[in-house]
Amino acid sequence: MILKEDKIYRKNARDFKGRIQHMKNTKLENLENLFLELYEINLNDYIEMEENRNPSITRKQIIVNMYKFHDKIRGKK
Repeated sequence: MILKEDKIYRKNARDFKGRIQHMKNTKLENLENLFLELYEINLNDYIEMEENRNPSITRKQIIVNMYKFHDKIRGKK
């Protein structure tokens, strides 16, 4: 008997293999553009979420806080 979780895992594995194959057949320029678009969308979503959470903070301060958090995670002072 195949569990529902096993089916989901196999479906995700197939999708992952398909995505990898698709990436191999796609031009590097197109992949870079896709990555940058996704990065920009997620960055804008995060900034918008932070603006809604803390309306008194500017976009610049949100980005500065992101850099500080990044340095903290990396172990820099």
